[in-house]
Amino acid sequence: MKKGARAATAVLLAFSLSGVYASAIYGEGSAFKDVPGDFWGRDVIEWAVGNKLVDGYPDGTFKPAQAVVQNEFLAMLIRAYQPGDFKSAPDSSDWASPYVDYASRLGWPVVQTSAIDRNASARKALTRGRAAQLLASASGRHYSVDDSIRYLLDVGLAEGKEERTPEGFGKNDTLSRAEAVTFVQRLRANESRLRPSPGSLEVYDLSKLNTVAYANKTYGYSFKLPAGWAGKIDIEEDGDSVRFIHRASKAAGGLLFSINVGSKEDYEQTSELIRTVYLGAKGDRYVYICYPSDVQYSLEDAKSSAEYHDLFDGIKSLKPTFQWRDSALSAQ
Repeated sequence: MKKGARAATAVLLAFSLSGVYASAIYGEGSAFKDVPGDFWGRDVIEWAVGNKLVDGYPDGTFKPAQAVVQNEFLAMLIRAYQPGDFKSAPDSSDWASPYVDYASRLGWPVVQTSAIDRNASARKALTRGRAAQLLASASGRHYSVDDSIRYLLDVGLAEGKEERTPEGFGKNDTLSRAEAVTFVQRLRANESRLRPSPGSLEVYDLSKLNTVAYANKTYGYSFKLPAGWAGKIDIEEDGDSVRFIHRASKAAGGLLFSINVGSKEDYEQTSELIRTVYLGAKGDRYVYICYPSDVQYSLEDAKSSAEYHDLFDGIKSLKPTFQWRDSALSAQ
């Protein structure tokens, strides 16, 4: 494995300590008779059950195609993070109210608990479009349904059923239980915490989220960094590895991620061991993101660790902006 790959491997310990990474902890006996081994969502269903986001049914089924309503989706989402300021209801007959109230306090677009009996939409099946809007809100955004879908597609939290558009996403289709836990797992792996949604509706524009450009002249690629990173990171180029370091956490390492260039074999071997994100390839050279293998921020410095996590959450927005600038890579 190349030096760059060793220097920047996936956040395993860091994720487990900070709560960023949703590890696949499978519950014992969590196999369901209606979820065969080759079912596309089997692993994520077992993850969700093992982490107590959702339960199966007494008859031994999970009902992966069954529709999800708003309150069920909110419960899955909030349980995935277990926020310290959330308190569940002691009365099981009113289990949903704390989840709806918590989401409401964060400014998410939900049907209020007090309106549930008067507004049947809280009991209707949730659409994929409304789920996308809730996920975008949980990421600290305030978008329309269509803009929420564009945001999720661009940052890699969702995929279109047919194409990468709100229509191709199936925004009016009913959200199934299997799809719901898949969305939650993806968000949990990319967002360190649930975030409040701004009060005013925003217009989604990827170029405004990513305005700090980085260009690698050696290999001929470029991408845009989040605007909020300006003045907070150092970039260290070392051969086929480029390290992006959080200045305020340098004493503890500070590595956010690295961009590595290597052969297909290098990429595949690294991906078997740690978390990577493929960016592109030219000829026999692969370009990919690698995450650090241990804690890179001070556990005793709340301010710097919070800033580190904010920057870390922005890594997911890099891939959509990646592009080749010239033919330098193919000439290597």
